[in-house]
Amino acid sequence: MKKKVIVCVQKDIKNSINWALKDLPVISAQYFDHIHQLDKIFEAKTDFCGIIIDSKIDNESSIPFLQKIREKSKMKILLIISTDTPKQEIIKLIQDKMVDNVIIRPFNANQIVDAVAKICGIERPSEKPWYMYTSPQ
Repeated sequence: MKKKVIVCVQKDIKNSINWALKDLPVISAQYFDHIHQLDKIFEAKTDFCGIIIDSKIDNESSIPFLQKIREKSKMKILLIISTDTPKQEIIKLIQDKMVDNVIIRPFNANQIVDAVAKICGIERPSEKPWYMYTSPQ
């Protein structure tokens, strides 16, 4: 049975995350463009193991939404930090245990795969991931 994750990130990194998650075939991702779309998901009490969320989506901070998630759910949160997020805010989120893992932009596929495997409690495949192969010359 596949584990489900929610992905709500800025459009410029959506494809990068989608490609990275191909290395975790036991993960099924559901993508959202806006934080406001996520309210219905949490009301429905679906069985997602985690959420990958950007610290800013459409120039709007997702931090207040993270606080709301923590009040309603024990879902694991992977926060992708935008470069313009203040350092003090990141430290406070980590200290207050509002997030379970943080990745700072720019990131690579390996970081995403490791973080998602960790928040979903799955073992990462031991074989070389597809994006590490180079084409023959």
